[in-house]
Amino acid sequence: MPASKDIYPTIQPPQSTYPSDASRNNAKGTDADVLERFKIREICEGWPCYRDAAEWENYRSMFHSDAYVATSWSQGPIDQFIEESKQGFAKQKEFFYILHRVIGQTVDVQGDRAVSKMKVTITCRITLDGIEMDNDADCRFFFLLEKRDGKWGVVFYTLLFDKDRMLPVNPSKGSFEIPEEEVEGYPAGYRYLCWCEAKVGKPPKLDLDGHGKERDILYAKCKDWLEGRKVQPNLTGTDIIEY
Repeated sequence: MPASKDIYPTIQPPQSTYPSDASRNNAKGTDADVLERFKIREICEGWPCYRDAAEWENYRSMFHSDAYVATSWSQGPIDQFIEESKQGFAKQKEFFYILHRVIGQTVDVQGDRAVSKMKVTITCRITLDGIEMDNDADCRFFFLLEKRDGKWGVVFYTLLFDKDRMLPVNPSKGSFEIPEEEVEGYPAGYRYLCWCEAKVGKPPKLDLDGHGKERDILYAKCKDWLEGRKVQPNLTGTDIIEY
């Protein structure tokens, strides 16, 4: 059933969250700044290229040792996330087969800190009642990086979801009914993914909606990060997570 209201509001982030002193997209800065942004982009593109191929040593090299990762299905230190990802690959029939399609990326740099925002479609294959389904989720990855001893690395990662959908892998296998009253209880940007995660026993993180208040909370923390202030999880909420 079509939504009775606009559940995907898209408006400009508050001006107070704009990091005006950061260098980006050749609008200002030097050729050396461009090289730094390229280094950062190469690091961040390792998420889909390394993780999807289970190249764990290469994937781990993207992150500083104290990095924290928050996805819809897992939150914690980077080494914990890698172990949970390995477990997910090992039990795809009971979980998801997760892949990523990168669409584009921007990088802001200010001193020894940077924020990369990457447009990505996450595709999750899941079997429900014997029917193979794909969940495609359009989202934005946020990498908060720091240069330590001359080396850039990711310190924090999280994401925001814009919209998602469910598709049968083989339409001839028949339709699969998803109760709308169950789906509507989840955030608009990833309601079907949330429903699927709950089905496989992974309660989803519910404050990752690209159209909710968490967007502005995250943008403000990205600015704080670039300007040298202390940032700690939860990046999309007001609660503090110790790890």
